[in-house]
Amino acid sequence: MRVSRKVPHALLLPALCFVLILSGVTSAAFDKADIDKKLAALAGYEHGMDRQPLIAVEELIRQSQNEPELRKYVERRLAELLAGATLEGKAFICKQLWSIGTADSVPAVAKLLTDESTVDMACYAIGQNPSPEAGKALRDALSKTSPQVQIRIITLLGDRRDVQSVEAIGKLVFAAEKQVGEAAVTALGKIGGAQARKILVQARAKGDSDLKSAATDAYLRCAEDLAAAGEKKQATAIYKELAGQNEEAIFRSAAIKGLADIGGPDAVPLVIAALRDQNRMVRSTAGGCVRTIQGNGVTELFAAELSKTPVGEQVLLIGALADRGDPNALPAITAAAKSTDAGIRKAALQAIGKLGDASSVDFLIEVAVGSAGSEEKAAAINSLSLLGGDGVDDAIVKHIQNSQSNVRAQLIQVLSDRNAVGAVAALLAEAAQPGPRVRRAALRALGKLAGEKDLPALVEILVKTEDDSGRIDTERAVVAVCLRITDENKRADVVLAAHKVEKRVAVRCSLLRVLGGIANGKALVTLVIALKAKDPVVSDTALRALAKWPDATTAGILLETYSQTQNDVHRLLSLRGFVRLLALPAGSHSAHDTLEMCRLAMGLTRDLQEKKLMLSGLANLADPEALTIVEPFLQVESVRAEAATAAIRIARAIAKTHPERARTAMNKLLAVSQNRDLREQAKEVILQTGTTGTTAEQDKKIEEQ
Repeated sequence: MRVSRKVPHALLLPALCFVLILSGVTSAAFDKADIDKKLAALAGYEHGMDRQPLIAVEELIRQSQNEPELRKYVERRLAELLAGATLEGKAFICKQLWSIGTADSVPAVAKLLTDESTVDMACYAIGQNPSPEAGKALRDALSKTSPQVQIRIITLLGDRRDVQSVEAIGKLVFAAEKQVGEAAVTALGKIGGAQARKILVQARAKGDSDLKSAATDAYLRCAEDLAAAGEKKQATAIYKELAGQNEEAIFRSAAIKGLADIGGPDAVPLVIAALRDQNRMVRSTAGGCVRTIQGNGVTELFAAELSKTPVGEQVLLIGALADRGDPNALPAITAAAKSTDAGIRKAALQAIGKLGDASSVDFLIEVAVGSAGSEEKAAAINSLSLLGGDGVDDAIVKHIQNSQSNVRAQLIQVLSDRNAVGAVAALLAEAAQPGPRVRRAALRALGKLAGEKDLPALVEILVKTEDDSGRIDTERAVVAVCLRITDENKRADVVLAAHKVEKRVAVRCSLLRVLGGIANGKALVTLVIALKAKDPVVSDTALRALAKWPDATTAGILLETYSQTQNDVHRLLSLRGFVRLLALPAGSHSAHDTLEMCRLAMGLTRDLQEKKLMLSGLANLADPEALTIVEPFLQVESVRAEAATAAIRIARAIAKTHPERARTAMNKLLAVSQNRDLREQAKEVILQTGTTGTTAEQDKKIEEQ
């Protein structure tokens, strides 16, 4: 809620005036004596002295940021101190004037402009000063000093783009001191304008090679600035002049690039001429310009030059046309793909992939199956994979249906690379064909491209497949498609439906392998039932699928099989599967459950092979209790090496979380093992726990052996 009170105007006006007066007093009030004292310390400053006075002045200037009267006073006092200060003092004062300097401090700074020892600091102080007085001081100093100082002042006038200095700088272009003239033309290039450009033209015509080069570079700068300002006609005139044959290659290249950036019909003939130039730098620049130059009909003009371009440069031009991305170049590129030069053919074939469409399919396939070299065939196949536009996939499918098996397999791979989902129906038809090469290629493509709706047809192919090799390829494709189904619970449905009605053992086993690859809950139920089937082939297939499960969900089932089966092969398979699962995510099992299963499994081992297998699995468990299972076997010589390896891996994994337990286990190992490598590893683990342990006696025994 807002509460307002009415205040009489008679009281309000005097109060407001008082506030305004007070604020004015506050703004203007500063201790001049204190400021003078701080500033006076600058006059005698030398390098190596205490910097505290400098810091105090810097802080004073920061404080003056919002106090114009204070800043003006500080500037005036700094200017007064400048003449009598030491060289280090002058440098520091100039540094401060860079940020606060105005017309008021220019006269003091100007006195430093003509001395070689102070010109740099003076230019620094005055460089950003926006006042007309600053520019005048620089211009006045030009005629009063040495050539070396002139160079510094000329450079600054150029950086300031001081138009009023053009005449004065122009008089120094042909100065006796060569470097002064070069600095002058460089500055004129930065300043620009008609008068500056006129002087630069004279310097290019009358100067020696060095001056001409510097003037040409400056002239280019003028053209760039004109183009940036929208004065394209004047910029184009300069670029055309500098693109002439009498210019150095580096300037011609820059001029051609400038013309291309402006674009338009004027640029195209010059770029085309540059493509045929004798100088490689110019040709290379022109090739780059082909990629970027804009304008109606530009692509066609460049494409028409392709057949006229020297063989050595055609590859460059083909690449540039391809990068333009304009399909109007396609006819010329396709013609180049029939060149007698292999390098040109390869480049053109690659370009067709960027520019072509469905109309290019026939030609590319013709090259791919023809007598071309392997590199050209690869380029044609790759371009088929890259072609854009409608109808490309359909055109490739049409060729697949009418080609020999080796070509069909290649084209099927192209469809896969193109992610041609619309070609799945055709690929299903190819996958049902008897030829192994084509069928394998089609199934691999279907594994990538087919979707849930295609599963019934794919499973039907699997059910009808007779040979084992074809069945394996189909199984992989079915698994790949099933795993892409979003709803995990539905992934096995089509396969389960087929398995339910299938009577043939070989096909049932094939479907069981697929269920193992899908590995969801429904698949697990069916595999567990199949594990108990009377047919040994079926139960064997189910066991192998369960042993390859992607997580430890089937560990209990495998352990049960290991403990109950009378089949030695199944016993070993189930143990191997169980051990493999110990390195995988635990699934629904807790760490406690896993350890209890390991204890049981270890107790069921009958021979050294099984014990060693279990020890290798226990090595994957980062749990102190796993050490408890492993440690007794350190005393058994026949498996000591395996037990030691497992103990080291477990201890290393828990060294930071359970250091005492890890250290105890490693000391037990050191007490019984004489293997140098294992002992060194154990010592490293002990170091990781934070202590070295006591192993001197054991080491001594080893050395004595």
